[in-house]
Order: sequence, then structure tokens, then C-alpha cells
Amino acid sequence: MFRGVLVIGAGPVGLLLATELRRAGVSVAVVDRLAEPMAESRATQLDPRTVELLRERGFGELLAEAVPERGGHFAGLPLAVTGYRKVPQYRTEAALAERAAELGVSLLRGQELTGLAEDADGVVARFGTSEMRAEYLVGCDGQDSTVRRLAGFEVSETPPTREILRADVLGLRVPDRRFERHPRGVAVAATREGKTRLMVHEFGLRGAAPEFRELAESWFRVTGEDVSGGDPAWVDAFDNTRVLVSRYRRGRVLLAGDAAHRHLPIGGRSLNTGLRDAVDLGAKLAATVHGGAPPGLLDSYHAERHPVAVRTMELVTAQETLLFGGPEVEPVRAVFAELLALPAVAAHLAGAVGGSPSTGEEAA
Repeated sequence: MFRGVLVIGAGPVGLLLATELRRAGVSVAVVDRLAEPMAESRATQLDPRTVELLRERGFGELLAEAVPERGGHFAGLPLAVTGYRKVPQYRTEAALAERAAELGVSLLRGQELTGLAEDADGVVARFGTSEMRAEYLVGCDGQDSTVRRLAGFEVSETPPTREILRADVLGLRVPDRRFERHPRGVAVAATREGKTRLMVHEFGLRGAAPEFRELAESWFRVTGEDVSGGDPAWVDAFDNTRVLVSRYRRGRVLLAGDAAHRHLPIGGRSLNTGLRDAVDLGAKLAATVHGGAPPGLLDSYHAERHPVAVRTMELVTAQETLLFGGPEVEPVRAVFAELLALPAVAAHLAGAVGGSPSTGEEAA
């Protein structure tokens, strides 16, 4: 029988939380439904605050391989700020998993969570015919969180209105472009080490299947370029569905990252917000497990991080409207570009979206 904290989900958020808890002397087990680590780039952007947090925790080697970005952006409009880094998510996960193993975190793969039960002493998690007991359980299992569903967290949800197709493709030669707007949509392309990340959105269209043929056809309609001869390593689609739980804690069960808040991952906001959830929760949960926490400390996790998610969703919604809106948003984009040229405005928005080192607070 396991005692300590059980983390469901071995993505970046779950692994960082596990390392934070182990550094504080808490026993941790991480369980993931995937038999093998993911090998896709997915979320790639680390903002300056997250870079700072990772550097403080000794992840210099990971940061050294990350590619510096030439600047930030708001809705694709240049934002004069430095410190952004790009690194494939599988590399971030690998670095975090290696650190977790060094610290003695138990990582169990290929286990699907099928049930949860809570009593006065802890939480029992069922995985098929086996079960584990822990003092606390944290769901870091992504936007379709099983923990969120099984534990009965209350959520507010806004259905999707926009979809973006995305792929990593080998054997392509197309110009790099950063949120390039065309009359029929928006295109993004970036090539690193022979692999090209493509993202495309067509104004007013939804429902395309996450297959490379569909992406290639959409890319041609938007840019006029033929990418159908590329070799896709990975293809998916994501949309602007918004989900937010009303509370980050239900008894001995807590949520972090996309399990607690889902939105369009523009500018790496999903990954970076989730990683900072993990850092905030780690210290508070460790103090609670050790028995030295003042009253209300664990509940302060919700009190501090929920407003950040609300504000993040506001900023993401504003950006997606400006970036993925049709020709009707061009006048607003023109005015916004003028405003971003003002140092005070640029500094304010840079701080709001994580584009400046941490001062101990996040814009809310």
C-alpha cells in the first residue's frame, strides 16, 4: 500500500510536481496510461518565467538545447521581449522524468485509472483489478482528465468555434512563417533539424479530420503551397474549447494543468500555466503532508491559481479573436500594433503573458 502523493499523468506538469514533492521529502508515485513516453513535439514554447523556474531547479542542460526565440508576440503581433525558448515537449518530459527518477519517484506506465474512492485517511485509486492508496491524489492527466470526471469536479465549459490543424513533417522545404495571415486563414511554419512544424487555420471552417491529407489541402487553400509530398511524423487538431473547474481541490483530490483549465494553447500558455501550477502546489502539498502547514494553506492553491487561469483565458480569448478572426479584425489589429509600439503597453502585456521574469506574482 502506497502512502504519500499519487500523481496521475506523466506529462510535464505531473513530472514537475513529482520532483517538487520529492525535493521536499514527500513520497511520490506517478501513474500514466501510456505504456511509453510520448515522442511528439506538441507544446514547445517556454516563456521567460518558466525558463527562470527551470533554471533555478537545475535544468540548465535542457535550457541550453532550447532554441532562443527572436521575441514574443500577442496575437501574432511582435512583442519586444526576450527570453522565450523553444524545445520539443518530449525533451522537456524526458529531462523531468530523468530528474524524477534520480529523486526516487516511482513511475508506473500502462495503467488506466478506472475508479476513485476517498475516506478519512486518504484516496484509493483503482487501475483495473489493482489499486493504490495515497494520502492525496493529483490529476495532471490533461484536458480530458479522468481524475476530474471520476472525482466529480464541477466545470464550466464553452464549446469550440475554431480549429487548428497541426503536424510535424519531414522532407519539406517551405519558408518559416510566424502567424502569417492570409485572406483565407492563418499559417505557421518552423523547421528545426529537418522537421517542419506546420499549423493552419481556415477562417470560418471547423471539423476537419486530424489527417495529413486534410492538413495539406487546408494549407494549399490558405497559402497556395503544396506540402502533400511531406512525410508526416505526427498530425493532430486542436480547438478553442474552454473548460475551467470551479475548485482546484475536492477533499484529498486536486487538479493541475490542463486537467483544471483548458483553452487554446496559443503562445504556450497551457504548458507554462500548468508548470507554474505544479510549482505552487508542490510546496503547499508537501507542507500539508508533513503536518506543518498552517490552516488553509492547501486551499490557497485554488485561491492563487484559479484567478490566474481566469485571466489567462481572457488573454487567450483576446489573442485568438485578433489572430484567427477574419478580415473584419484587420482594423483592430492595426490599432493594436500601434499600441504595442508603446513601451508601457508592451511591458504590460509582456508581463501578463509571462514574457518577463517572475516577481513572485502573475498578472491577474
